[in-house]
Amino acid sequence: MNSTAVPRGASEPFRQLRALRRARKLKQEDVARKAGISREAYLRAESGQADPRMSTFLAACEALGLEVVLAPQHLAADVNAFIASRNGGVTAASMAGQPAAAAPAAAAPASGGFGPGPNAGEGHKPM
Repeated sequence: MNSTAVPRGASEPFRQLRALRRARKLKQEDVARKAGISREAYLRAESGQADPRMSTFLAACEALGLEVVLAPQHLAADVNAFIASRNGGVTAASMAGQPAAAAPAAAAPASGGFGPGPNAGEGHKPM
């Protein structure tokens, strides 16, 4: 895929991985080797020159010791706050230099959870 075909914003997750890699003083070769991908493929993804497969992104995350977690958008700030409260105020986003609003370091809400969802009080329902 050439650089003009990369969707706008597609490389943002890899920009965050680059900031984290640099903060940990790792080389692209180190992450690529641990992820099982070529340095060139990692370089293209990290620089935004390519739109990598999800498997490449997940392998790079694992190589950096990250777990990809999907959360409803309306709970993202609470999830980040919970992670920060258990990790000395640090989240992957904050290590990547994102503004505090994107990765709040506040404790979880006083209710003891992440707040009511659309089906509050119904408990877990298998899908």
